[in-house]
Amino acid sequence: MESLHTTDVIVIGSGISGLMTAISLYPRKVTLISKKKLGEASSSAWAQGGIAAAIGNDDSPKIHFEDTIKASSGLSDEKIVKIITDEAASIIKFLEEKGVDFDKDHLKNFLMSQEAAHTRRRVLKVNGDSSGKEIIKTLINNIQKLENITILEDVTIDEIITENNNVIGLIGRHIGKNIVDNFTFFKAPNVVLATGGLGSIYEHTTNPRDIYGEGIAMAARAGAILSDMEFVQFHPTGMDIGLDPTPLLTEALRGDGAKLVDENDNQFMKLVHPSGDLAPRDIVARELQKLKDLGHSTFLDCRKFSEKQLQTLFPSAYNFLKKANIDFTKEKIPVTPVAHYHMGGVLVDENGKSSINGLWACGEVSSTGAHGANRLASNSLLEAFVFGKRIANSINSQVLNNIKDENINFKKYLPKERTSSRIRAKKYIWQLRNIMSDLVGVYRNEQKLKKAFIEIDRIEREAKDLSAKLKDMILVSRLITYSAYLRKESRGAHFRSDYPKSDNKFLFRKKITIIEMQDFLNKREYIEKVA
Repeated sequence: MESLHTTDVIVIGSGISGLMTAISLYPRKVTLISKKKLGEASSSAWAQGGIAAAIGNDDSPKIHFEDTIKASSGLSDEKIVKIITDEAASIIKFLEEKGVDFDKDHLKNFLMSQEAAHTRRRVLKVNGDSSGKEIIKTLINNIQKLENITILEDVTIDEIITENNNVIGLIGRHIGKNIVDNFTFFKAPNVVLATGGLGSIYEHTTNPRDIYGEGIAMAARAGAILSDMEFVQFHPTGMDIGLDPTPLLTEALRGDGAKLVDENDNQFMKLVHPSGDLAPRDIVARELQKLKDLGHSTFLDCRKFSEKQLQTLFPSAYNFLKKANIDFTKEKIPVTPVAHYHMGGVLVDENGKSSINGLWACGEVSSTGAHGANRLASNSLLEAFVFGKRIANSINSQVLNNIKDENINFKKYLPKERTSSRIRAKKYIWQLRNIMSDLVGVYRNEQKLKKAFIEIDRIEREAKDLSAKLKDMILVSRLITYSAYLRKESRGAHFRSDYPKSDNKFLFRKKITIIEMQDFLNKREYIEKVA
């Protein structure tokens, strides 16, 4: 059974970027699509870090700008960095007006944390390390009061429909345990991708399991230009206790005195970087991975905190540790690098517009140029808010074109029947996640990347009729591997052990399309040359 839904703007995703965009689109007729219940299927709700904003007396947008540029390893777009750092204060004001209750002291001054590679305390929090959860809750409360927004939950999107490089709509399905695939055609001249990142294509990730790059896959198949796909940020302090997803121990713990140590209590980061435990994330993650590869164990030492202190300052971390039965006042916490954030995605301009007319993207699915090769901690929420608002302002300034139903044969876009074996799909999803972690993870080289191509080919061949999720994961994995293969240098979060130094020949953001990648794969040179 099929149905048709018509609207002015479709927003796909119910994390911070999607909610911010939807709120800011008033009075446009908006359809907000969420794969699960509102706010559940997003990394935003799990965000323990807060929002970076230069509002302290010793801080300024200029200093914030300089810190961001320095952390980006030369690849950030200075115009975009200036936009987000200049607009940060107005975003904080907007959120307070919407009811976000930032942590403050008894004099009503903002309580701010310092995180890695920031030279000032400028990270605003909400209820300690529960910032994402609290902000999401407040935004949802606001959205539910707006009559211009139609909320559709338990809906997944299969395809972006375009004609002559113009968006005309989407094909989606209502999903649920007792629902047979029920396709809906969504007709709209503007679609905003706010689907989040891709962490779950890796074996160890802090992202929810439903975050596997589906927005990037949809945009790529529609012909959108992508950028910076090779830059996957690994957070150094995931709790190494065998859970999937991996619980995150926020960087702010180290900002407040927790220490990284090995099994002999050596504070190894002191010998690696002048900033020690608060060195840029890529450097810390690589050092942890190197030690683990050499047979060492790595820990976060939180024994300086009393139980009351940790519960008050870091309630999310406290609850994780309690559930894991770890007494942090007496024992060290095992940690490991985990896939956390993707700097790349759908290439957009300063207003969030992609290379396809009517297709916009914000949040982690997008590549704005704000983060370059290595994201500065807590700039991601700031970027999501800034670009959600900028997209809405751009759409609201337009006269929206009506799309006539008679010009569209939606049924020709219906997806083909896919495999009904969920167990079979899960088997290959797990294999793919393992391959990406082993071969396209913290350390990469040519032989690993070639082997990754071969193994991804094998999975596609053996899996035969692909589930929608596995199909998307294979495409996104190939896009990352292809971009990593092309960048024959080490820069930011992308490290090639066969090219360990940065090379100015690669001092540019690599833009790719699915057609370009497919041409490379068709040559199959990675098979001919691999040992």
